[in-house]
Amino acid sequence: MVSPNRQIILLALLLSLLGFGAAAYKHFALGFPLLASQQETVWQVEASITFEAGDSPIQVMMNLPDSNYQTVVESSNFKIPGYGYSRSANDAVQFGHWQGSGFKGEQQIYFRAESLRRADTPYKDEQAAKPEAFTAMMPRLAEEELVAARLLLANAEDDLPRAQILSIVDLLNRRNDENAELLLQQYGSAQQRNWLAGQLLTLQGYAVEVVGGIELDDERKRQSLQHFLDIQLPDGHLLVDTRELAILPWHQAMLFKRGNQPLLEVFGGTDSTITFATVTRQRAAFTSAVEAARVAASPLVDFSIYSLPLAEQSTFKLLLVIPLGALVVVILRNLIGVRTSGTFMPVLIALSFLQTSLLTGLILFVLVVGVGLVLRSYLSHLNLLLVPRIASVLVFVIIIYAAIGILSSKLGWQGGLKVTFFPMIILAWTIERMSILWDEEGGREVAIQGGGSLITACLAYLLMASEIVADTVFLYPELLLVLLAIIIAIGSYSGYRLSDLRRFESMERY
Repeated sequence: MVSPNRQIILLALLLSLLGFGAAAYKHFALGFPLLASQQETVWQVEASITFEAGDSPIQVMMNLPDSNYQTVVESSNFKIPGYGYSRSANDAVQFGHWQGSGFKGEQQIYFRAESLRRADTPYKDEQAAKPEAFTAMMPRLAEEELVAARLLLANAEDDLPRAQILSIVDLLNRRNDENAELLLQQYGSAQQRNWLAGQLLTLQGYAVEVVGGIELDDERKRQSLQHFLDIQLPDGHLLVDTRELAILPWHQAMLFKRGNQPLLEVFGGTDSTITFATVTRQRAAFTSAVEAARVAASPLVDFSIYSLPLAEQSTFKLLLVIPLGALVVVILRNLIGVRTSGTFMPVLIALSFLQTSLLTGLILFVLVVGVGLVLRSYLSHLNLLLVPRIASVLVFVIIIYAAIGILSSKLGWQGGLKVTFFPMIILAWTIERMSILWDEEGGREVAIQGGGSLITACLAYLLMASEIVADTVFLYPELLLVLLAIIIAIGSYSGYRLSDLRRFESMERY
């Protein structure tokens, strides 16, 4: 049979492990920030589709942006008057559809998307956190082109993969190289040149897929679709801009198509074009992490307070700091030996201080309890029964509330109106307890317990009012398990308290 002390130790260790483990997972795996006040950049991309409407009904189909290895994309459409909107999927490719009829002349449709941090892959470098398979391109060069490509590859540098990839892409920029000129005669456009670079890398043994997207750059307000190469390595993927000879970080690009997927198709219209504008905005890193984790269907977010409406989240954020006040009470009573009026009454007073401010709350608490004790002393001479006496005290407390509110309003002190934040039932019971304590043990004990309650409430308030502490508990409510482990561990302590040292102070003289 395991002894209670060992059970407490095992339980405290288990709770601590679960709490710290869940918090570490949310921070390192899901990308939750340490503080709710931390900000991060969110990219907004707006696609502008223009075309000339004909006589027939209009149908516009656009390839919606895809998430990549480091970011997720949240798409939102703007309903254009007269056009209906819907979405469809074809071979795991998402398309947006606009339909309308009776339009003439130039038409314009807008679509907006946001690029967010991927929940399971925080930004580290250009590589993704783990390799993911894709449909790699196959060699499709003609025989003469294939010979020229192999001769051109003989000049490639044999170095590390990144350096070799950029070296192979750079081979197409060599002047007076007959092999490069032969290939570029057939593939001269930017899209064809990007495909040709992919063919060279495929011949070199790399798994390559042609992708289309835009670079997230604030300085480029109107962009056309750019062409990149997604190159798979044993430890991840690289996104290569063959035009700039650069490896782009994945979180700096938004992809719209892969391989031969169409980007835009317009039926019933002509001269269609699509351009992209990018803009950044600052948003709480916590919000982005929650949304990214929700897209990734993380259970820690789907079944948590983050799934509640915002109003309820605010309520729970206040409730989550109550255990901190309870910890302060446990430490002061069980380890230090501070005597309070009631066990957790100081926590409720501290909650009231959160609404009234510390100084105003102290003044109102002392005023209400002081006047209440005077009125309660009168009731003690009437020999009332317990329940009617407490009910009378409750009525006195409400009368005191009203009097303080009216007088403070007349005197221009708005702080007095906050007296209603104090729980009247708790104050009525506190007045009753202190009155009985005064009759039994005198005013000195009332002062000691009352002062201890206020000191405890002030310390609990300082901890609960800390934005850093409140944000941490709200972001990582799993840490309440660690708090519970500490309280349980303190609950097993049966040694001397710090206040007990005064009792043995006289023994030091002998």
